[in-house]
Amino acid sequence: MDSVTQALMKDFADSNDLTELASDKQFEHFAAYSVVSSRFTEEFDTNDLVVGDGGDLNVDSFAVKVNGRLASDAEYIDDVLALNGYLDAEFIIIQAKSSSSFDGAALIALGDNLVNEVFAPTQKLPVNDDVKRLIEIKERILQNSSKLKDNPVCRVYYACTGNWAEDSYLVEIIKRKRQDLLNTNLFSDVAFEPLGARQVQALYRATKTSIAREVKFEKLITLPTIEGVSASYLGVLPVGEFIKLLADDSGNIIKSVFVDNVRDFQGENPVNVDIAKTITDGLFDQFVLRNNGITIVARNIKVTSSQYILEDYQIVNGCQTSHVIFAHQNEITGDLFVPVKIIHTVSEDVAQSIIKSTNKQTNVEENDLLALTQFQRDLEDYYGGVHGDIKLYYERRAKQYASSGAIEKGRIVTIGNQLKCYASMFLDQPNQASRYQGTLLKTVKDRVFQPAHKPEPYFLSALAGYRFEIALRKLINEERDIRPFKYFLLFAFRSRFEAEEYPGAGNKKVGMYCKQLEAHLADAAKAKEAFDESVLIVREALGKLGLPVARDSAKSRPLVEEVKRTAIARRLADGATTVA
Repeated sequence: MDSVTQALMKDFADSNDLTELASDKQFEHFAAYSVVSSRFTEEFDTNDLVVGDGGDLNVDSFAVKVNGRLASDAEYIDDVLALNGYLDAEFIIIQAKSSSSFDGAALIALGDNLVNEVFAPTQKLPVNDDVKRLIEIKERILQNSSKLKDNPVCRVYYACTGNWAEDSYLVEIIKRKRQDLLNTNLFSDVAFEPLGARQVQALYRATKTSIAREVKFEKLITLPTIEGVSASYLGVLPVGEFIKLLADDSGNIIKSVFVDNVRDFQGENPVNVDIAKTITDGLFDQFVLRNNGITIVARNIKVTSSQYILEDYQIVNGCQTSHVIFAHQNEITGDLFVPVKIIHTVSEDVAQSIIKSTNKQTNVEENDLLALTQFQRDLEDYYGGVHGDIKLYYERRAKQYASSGAIEKGRIVTIGNQLKCYASMFLDQPNQASRYQGTLLKTVKDRVFQPAHKPEPYFLSALAGYRFEIALRKLINEERDIRPFKYFLLFAFRSRFEAEEYPGAGNKKVGMYCKQLEAHLADAAKAKEAFDESVLIVREALGKLGLPVARDSAKSRPLVEEVKRTAIARRLADGATTVA
């Protein structure tokens, strides 16, 4: 492995606490993070993507993106359908080898296994639990084919540390295996990409840099001075210039520029169909009159004559219009102008007020505006005031800490992670935590993130999640079967070590309650003792119910009650309900 790739991989391993893994396994995680980050803008844990050894069908890691989120299992598809009513699916399959050359036999084996096993109607070869989960997700998606916007996209990557030199033999293998996948008639498109050291390096570096684009903006006016705003402009962009802000180097839409938009693309709803009809009917000159326009907030804008370089920008309103234009760009044969508002500000308050007000003009559920609530801002401030070894970083806005390379990734807590940890630990919902975030939030919405809630129990649940995740990563292979129960471990911890019943997040006594539990997580050694005890509780509860230590058991409601009984029994048997 060359020194540059090695240095970047070390940077990744250090920030994700993966240094104890063997070099080849580190590379699998490194490649998974680099590739999937290019297709998915939110934070994720590569431990959920990397496949276990043996029975892996040459698949080292995978992600299935459904309606903009990563599907954890087949039931996740049901949750998405219940909320959205449609499916938009993309399979990402990665084989990663730390060797310095491309292996033609490995490429053939990967392609054959995908066609003949993973995406086949039936499987003949034995597979491990991770690949079984991939196949189950695939089956559930295909069972709901009538709800698909289009056939899924399949993206296959073979990554190694060598140099891709367009070897004719390897090019022909990739061409044939891509065609084999297309011939299954399951996919609307298939990409089969070889990634050498330079390509993997570039993908990883891209996770640490903000996006910048240059556009020619001639038809505009400069708005008067506004407090908190460095500059603002109102005008129209030719569609070709606007698409520059949407497309990456491969011609795909850049999902990351919509992170601050409160909603993802909503598919072919009546509004979007109407926007598309203006284009398909050839009414290009009327588009600027029929559309409310796009709002763009940029952290920096450099102006030279009519050339504007937008750096670290977000399309905070106009996600639907942008996607429709992008999807129909090849049908635009005349002049089409897009009304835009561009705002240059580094003020977080100004940016958030713009996002909230512009999106309130359309039908947006209040849950979509979660990050903008005062409680979330207060929670972020509370995290900011915690220091020392228990320091965590609350990521109220997606990719908030993307450029902060010195921060250990595990210490970054997203709103989704916070929701899952708190609901598991204090709302007795560990069996629901792996569900689609929108479904979980709908289930507990009146009991979470309320204005009167104190921040301490939220922070405590995230701290326990962080400490226990570190311990999970250090388990030996045969012990890692407990990973699907990581949210049950949080629930077991609280039930075993609390000195009194949880008073509720709005109770003035909750601070002292949390302080007593936090003592068990004060350092890595104490946290490991608490983790080991929690693992024993969950395993004992599974045994009492006769449930296997398998992913499906982690959705059992009876297991919640049995874990609580087992934890309380251990606490009472110990004879101590408080920290010594």
